[in-house]
Amino acid sequence: MKKEIAIAALGLADASLVFAEPADMPQITVLAAGSLREAMTELGEAYRTESGVGMSALYGPSSKLRETIEQGRQVDVFASADVKHTDTLAAKLLLSRSVTFAYNDLCVVSSPRLGLTEANLVATLLKPAVRLATSTPVSDPMGDYTWQFFRNADKEQPGAFARFDAKALKLSGASAPAPGQKPPYVTTFEDDKADAYVMYCTNAASTLRALPALNVLRIPDALNVRSAYGIGAAPSSAAGERFVAFVLSPAGKEILRRHGFN
Repeated sequence: MKKEIAIAALGLADASLVFAEPADMPQITVLAAGSLREAMTELGEAYRTESGVGMSALYGPSSKLRETIEQGRQVDVFASADVKHTDTLAAKLLLSRSVTFAYNDLCVVSSPRLGLTEANLVATLLKPAVRLATSTPVSDPMGDYTWQFFRNADKEQPGAFARFDAKALKLSGASAPAPGQKPPYVTTFEDDKADAYVMYCTNAASTLRALPALNVLRIPDALNVRSAYGIGAAPSSAAGERFVAFVLSPAGKEILRRHGFN
């Protein structure tokens, strides 16, 4: 059975640490972006079956996790939603290398009444009456990618960036959900806090499973921002390198594909 506990001492009070059982099983410690939670859980279980090594995983915004490593947090593997964070740690010799291992795109989850299509996407989201939820830029790469989408929209419709920047409701990304809590993408619609939410397409898929009445629209290529996920092991962790190799293997890539990564 898995147990989850809050880790307040790391400045990530809403993050959780998942321990493999039995307690005496060898383990690696993985820090991973919140958007990787479902995929990384399955990767850890598959790796445990293959190797007999369990995994403890701390999930949260990539930038905050990177900061904990820079501050001395000892880990075996770090998996980021933005490869720049693993690049930064590799440059500081806190990771042995930085490897791009997955890609994600942006989607918009919305109430059906909006009638979102590729053709009316920007115009509809800009309407004053439409409440638009996003993640938090700087704290979370998904927020950074969303603001880049806003800049892309501005190239087609001048003034769009300023309007999006002013109206966006930053409802996620400052911290990870507390253990046992529903993802903010789901509770936002359950609590009627927004009419549309820009998020990773992988998050959109899991949100739709929870709330099948919602609509999901992939942002068109001309406006979309593809995110490159980075992974790396600590220089002194041979066990971490073996786990990274598993993630990069055909079996690992298939698990990532099943969770919507490409």
